[in-house]
Amino acid sequence: MAITVAAPDEFASHFIANGTVTIDGYDVQPSWPGGPGGAIYTSAFSEPMYDVIVLPVTNFLIAVDQGLPYWGVPVFIDIFFPQIAVRVNHNAGITVPTDLEGKRVGVRGYAFNPGIWVRGALADMYGVDLTKIKWVAAHPNSLSAVPMTHDGFDVELTEGNLDDMLASGELDAVFYDRGGPPANEMTKALFESPLEEALKYHLLSGVTPLNSLLVAKKSVIEENPGLGEALVAASNKARDLYFETVQDAEDHMGLPVSWLRQNGIFPHRNGLDNNRISLETIVRYSRDAGIIKSTYVIENLFFPGAE
Repeated sequence: MAITVAAPDEFASHFIANGTVTIDGYDVQPSWPGGPGGAIYTSAFSEPMYDVIVLPVTNFLIAVDQGLPYWGVPVFIDIFFPQIAVRVNHNAGITVPTDLEGKRVGVRGYAFNPGIWVRGALADMYGVDLTKIKWVAAHPNSLSAVPMTHDGFDVELTEGNLDDMLASGELDAVFYDRGGPPANEMTKALFESPLEEALKYHLLSGVTPLNSLLVAKKSVIEENPGLGEALVAASNKARDLYFETVQDAEDHMGLPVSWLRQNGIFPHRNGLDNNRISLETIVRYSRDAGIIKSTYVIENLFFPGAE
């Protein structure tokens, strides 16, 4: 029976999704249901739709923390800098990051990966006290059915539209992903020069925020020796093709490819050692946010022998 792999048809993964790059030595069936990956993300906590799936990094950490039988595969589908996707209401009185304290801030979900990244960065870089913010999480989301705690944090669920709530002033700010929506007459970016803030964070911390990664069922890795390494090798080939063909005028998760190249962020590589600082940082941010209970040794999150 073929090993099923969720291969999003974008960025480097496009070349696996369309069959240009194959997983040598294994009968692998890549597919993607189309549209957002929410159903795939949700299935990880019940009956996974695939043997190898793509998950936001925080979803993966929560799954492991709750004892689900997964190994990470150090293939990172996309990267981003969520500083560019923070929008605030013009009338909220927010001019610097610490002005977020005492405000109502919307996120797609409390454990939403971009939200965890930007909250941690705001605390690290600007000393924002995250416990002084009212977090308004959109519901439902890919983790709605997953029991989690958030001790010390004030979290409210809403079925409202975050864009509309921000424009009306019901929310003071929203943390988006993929660059966020364009500012309008009622909203603006938190940072006057978001890319400069993103680069400052990168240079000072050594972090390149990771959005999603490949995750395999432990049983599939155990029953198919060498599969983890083969997935990484194929993904590296696909990544080389991506960096050879992606144009400066394109964007990656809302970031200009030209900017990523000019600042040495592209090409970005897979692997544990290439992403150790970023992985250790998101584990810390997730622990600080209360969405996981343990602090993990990075190697223990990935299949045995992963590099």
